[in-house]
Order: sequence, then C-alpha cells, then structure tokens
Amino acid sequence: MKDYQDSDLKEVLLNREVVYSGEYPLWLDELRLPDGRVIKREHLHHPGGVAILAVNESNCIAFVKQYRHPIAKLTEEIPAGKLDKIPNEDRFHAANRELREEIGYIASEILSLGHIYTTPGVVDEILYLFFARGLSKSEQELDSDEFLNVEWLPVAEVERRIGSGELTDIKGIAAFARAKFSGLLD
Repeated sequence: MKDYQDSDLKEVLLNREVVYSGEYPLWLDELRLPDGRVIKREHLHHPGGVAILAVNESNCIAFVKQYRHPIAKLTEEIPAGKLDKIPNEDRFHAANRELREEIGYIASEILSLGHIYTTPGVVDEILYLFFARGLSKSEQELDSDEFLNVEWLPVAEVERRIGSGELTDIKGIAAFARAKFSGLLD
C-alpha cells in the first residue's frame, strides 16, 4: 500500500453536473484521483446551517422533538436551521433567528463553538455551532412545515443521555462536548 503525503490526497474536480435540482441539489462530479484515475462521485449541496446549544438560567438545555422522515423517527435535537432564509445573513444573527423561530427565545450572548461537517461523504454541509445564554422569552415562529415540541433538559440529564446512547443528535452531542470541554457548562 502506497503511503501518500497529506498534500497528495486531494481529488481534482474535472466536471460538475447538476443531476437533480431541488431544495438540496444533487451534484455528480467527475474527479481525478491521486493515482490519476478518473471517477464520478455524487453529493448533495447544502447552504450550510447553524445549531445552538441554548442554556437557560436553571442550567437546562433546549431541545426540540420532531419527526424526521429519512429515519422515520422522532428525534431530540438542539435548535438548528439553514443559512438560506436571508441572503448573506451573519451566522450569529441566524443563530438568534433560529432560537426565536424554534423555541421562542432570543439570547443576549451567543458564542461560537466552531463548525462541524455533518456527513462529508454525501453532503457538503458546514454546520456552525453556537452556545447561547442570557435567554429572553420571545415568540415562537415555526416554519409552515415545522411541527415540534420544546423540551428543557438539565445538563446532567443531557450528559447521561449522551453517555447511554439515548441522545443521537450529532450536532447536539458535538455542541455539548465543545461547550463542556471549553468550560461553558458545569
């Protein structure tokens, strides 16, 4: 097996075709591999998004319960949304917008927790993670196709559910870990 230098692992884009144009376009790319072979790979194009670990004055974290069709299950997720509603929207603004829309709160302080790639083998989504505190009640403004329940879980319960495998929302797990490791959570 050949040992490549990291700089030699890049695949070079030769051609891109949009094979489906919907909410998430499906791209079929023709690529040159590091060994010179040419192959095709497909992936969904995503506008990017934000996900927010919102902690209230009682040290509880906001989760939304909603049905997810691709997995045919109810999920518990931290509030999140796409970066496609307002052209060139600032990510911090988008985080506060999503908090208001999904859970009916706004935050006086929003801190960046960096970003993650949710499923880089099939989607090009970059998800920006945030920590929000100083929450004030606002009005929930769900999208017309959103149906969800808001649940506030104590930090210790979130940690227990992550450890037991009950909580499977990768963005929530990543945001919780980053907040915990950076000292933002007790």
